[in-house]
Amino acid sequence: MNTIQLINLKNTISAENYFTTKNLNDADISRHEINDATNRRNNNKLNAEVLIDYIIKTHHAFAKKSTIAIYNLTQKVAYRHSEKHIELKKFNEIAFLFFHHLLNQMLKEEQSLFPHVRQTMSELKYQGKNNNTIIQPLKEKLQLQQAELQKSFDYLKTFREITNDYKLPPDACSYYTSLFDKMKELESDLVIHFHLEADILFGLCNRS
Repeated sequence: MNTIQLINLKNTISAENYFTTKNLNDADISRHEINDATNRRNNNKLNAEVLIDYIIKTHHAFAKKSTIAIYNLTQKVAYRHSEKHIELKKFNEIAFLFFHHLLNQMLKEEQSLFPHVRQTMSELKYQGKNNNTIIQPLKEKLQLQQAELQKSFDYLKTFREITNDYKLPPDACSYYTSLFDKMKELESDLVIHFHLEADILFGLCNRS
């Protein structure tokens, strides 16, 4: 997965715009550092430990909160509109699978991958870079996680195909509108979330 794949979704915001508009004051990472990393400048100055904390605190927290709200909305919208809009049945089914996948993906990152990254980067700091015995197991985990991110990205594309890029029907109720709005918000955040992991964090590890 690369940056171009992630930011080419319609109606999503670019990483640069996101980090000039989102308040980062609560995170232990500066807007300047993120913009540099996003633009692939000074990546070696970005601390993996700080970036992991930022991803968990900002993007994982937002995704966990959003999935609950969105899934509740999918149930209400499907109940009210699925007879007339049969695509909502598929949307509901895909949403369940996607949220299950996404939550498990983040859980594996927090319980397994990120601790491994912290440990490996710490060992490399004291034993020196280019130690293949230390870095190779992590690189193998990163490859597996890349596949997980790609699967999540494919789900996002499927949602857009099902909804014709989240085009609301004339009879859409407030729940219907809110569902599509929240899905687009989640998508926008996941674009940045996946970019930070796939291109920045994993890049830092692979260059070690």
